[in-house]
Amino acid sequence: MANSVTRVKRSKRFFVIALVLLMITHIAMGVVLVTTSKKALREQIEQRMLDIANTAAYQLNGDEMAKLTANDVGTESYNNALYILRSFQNNIHLDYIYAIRAEQDGTFTFMIDPDANSPGQFGSPIPTTDAVKKAANGTPAVDREPYEDKWGRFYSAFSPVMDSKGNVAAIVAVDFNADWYEKILSSHKGIVIILSMIVLTLGIVLSFTLHTFVIEGEKKEYKKQLEETIEREREQKQELGSTRQLAYTDPLTGVKNKLSYLEAVERVDNAIANGTKKQFGVAVFDLNGLKNINDSLGHDVGDNYIRAGCNLICLKFCHSPVFRIGGDEFAVLLEGTDYKFRETLLAELDSQVDENLSKGLVVVSSGMSIYEPGVDKDYASVFERADKKMYERKRMLKKTDKK
Repeated sequence: MANSVTRVKRSKRFFVIALVLLMITHIAMGVVLVTTSKKALREQIEQRMLDIANTAAYQLNGDEMAKLTANDVGTESYNNALYILRSFQNNIHLDYIYAIRAEQDGTFTFMIDPDANSPGQFGSPIPTTDAVKKAANGTPAVDREPYEDKWGRFYSAFSPVMDSKGNVAAIVAVDFNADWYEKILSSHKGIVIILSMIVLTLGIVLSFTLHTFVIEGEKKEYKKQLEETIEREREQKQELGSTRQLAYTDPLTGVKNKLSYLEAVERVDNAIANGTKKQFGVAVFDLNGLKNINDSLGHDVGDNYIRAGCNLICLKFCHSPVFRIGGDEFAVLLEGTDYKFRETLLAELDSQVDENLSKGLVVVSSGMSIYEPGVDKDYASVFERADKKMYERKRMLKKTDKK
């Protein structure tokens, strides 16, 4: 009897010890899970902020930005940069996006602010943070702590705009509301704590009872919470995917932009170096008379002229990627059937352009060249030949137009 009582007491003691160890283990796991998941979510949000800032900075012309002064407000260079920033402001979930510059005394001031309600004026100061200092030295960065100004309380991402000499000409700033940012982190933390508590509760309940209905009920609740978390992560990934798609698309014409073009060139160069690229062609296009149209009729008419030229190119080369690589410049990486029938397609386009010239419609100068294995060491060699032919065509069209 005494032995039986001892065994019962010993079993109870082991049960209590196991239960305490279970609780301690789950609490420790919960703390680790909260910390790591919060860090991962923060890094994900910060990376999204940097992706937006880097993409916008890449699309700005550093050489033009370096020359801008308060007197240039309203000029073509200023409006081109304003249009790029405004397209991000209107199409991406953020609070503000704007361009700033570093002054000689170490402070920072506004250059271009597309906000329609209360834009920062050229030359007005902005708060100085560690992140903006890093961007001024050429390294994209995100604020680790929020700052506050007259527009509100924000976390910001900063990305340098480089000129052709590799100097920082300006900085793109992207603001996200601090309350929104901290709410996202807090809500995610709450979800993780809830899930941890559910797991802990499940462990304790399992220690006291093995009734099937309890087990199934807790499993369903846990599954529901897990599915909700997975759904939130899926929505975040979709939003990041939309941001990336926007980053690779020219907002005016809808074709691929210069960032996408540079990545395509890099892929072609790698394939040439590896010996896996056997054939491709490059067609280069330039719109005639765009500057005169902008100066005499305005940029809205000029934008329509650019779209018309782009449509003419896309209609002919509909099986190859079309890139807008400058204000009035386009390039096509000829592939598949477009490569096979390239001479015919280009002849048809040139014929249409000759007809347009007589009717006062859009005029597109063109040039084309193909990759010659053993001769061309990179994409640039093919592009240069096509570009040279394009300028020869442009000179001929100008002479025809004067007659």
